Amino acid sequence: MIRWLLLIPFALLIAIGASGTFLLIASIVDPVMNMLTGDTVFVGFWSLLDAVFSADDPGPVVTDAFLAVGRIVFTLLVFPPLMIAIVSEVLGMRSLLWYTLATGILTAAVPWILRGAARVGSPAELHVSLVLGLTGAVAGLVYWAIVGRNSDRPVPIAKNQ
Repeated sequence: MIRWLLLIPFALLIAIGASGTFLLIASIVDPVMNMLTGDTVFVGFWSLLDAVFSADDPGPVVTDAFLAVGRIVFTLLVFPPLMIAIVSEVLGMRSLLWYTLATGILTAAVPWILRGAARVGSPAELHVSLVLGLTGAVAGLVYWAIVGRNSDRPVPIAKNQ
């Protein structure tokens, strides 16, 4: 019971934080991700400022912007580890390979699933998918290190003396 109430939510929070940190570092270090995130943040910031200054009431514009960023963060960083954790607990799968591969593949596949169009991606899109896959794999690894690592071992029974 403690596992479901404390350990799993704690592990998910730490795993999501670790994957977010990995994605931030990859966005700074990797040239393709740097260009993508830099351009996105630059254009998004100036578009937001333009919309805020042209609106009579900037509150809804800012609220919508924060909601959009929250949806992106949830879709890329929170949903994949959460889904894999639920599936893992229901099916009883506790393998390191399962957590890292499943979370990595699901995270890398999210943009392709949301796009919905069947076409071959450009090399830059495939590179971004690889980085997202590594981001998911980091989340799976951290989650396994906290929750799944010792779950296959039997619980020792204390003897009454």
